[in-house]
Amino acid sequence: RKLAERLVRCEVAVEGKGVFKEEFVTAGGVALKGVDMKRMESKAVTGLFFAGELLDVDGITGGYNLQSAWSTGTAAGRAVAERAVEAVAASD
Repeated sequence: RKLAERLVRCEVAVEGKGVFKEEFVTAGGVALKGVDMKRMESKAVTGLFFAGELLDVDGITGGYNLQSAWSTGTAAGRAVAERAVEAVAASD
């Protein structure tokens, strides 16, 4: 419960980006066939979520990889929050 509360209250400050040519996409990662793409949750390990460049998705730098990170991060974050709410409700 404390972990869920900390995650919900977590604030991250963005202070800018790196210098030119520091932002590159990675290759490889967790195979998509092992991930529930709606929730970004591992099919093998319940409660393990993936997003962004942890996944085996390659994209050209300059937007595609960022959009993938934002979209998968949003899906994973919503699924984690839903799981936390369920856990809190079950403990009451």
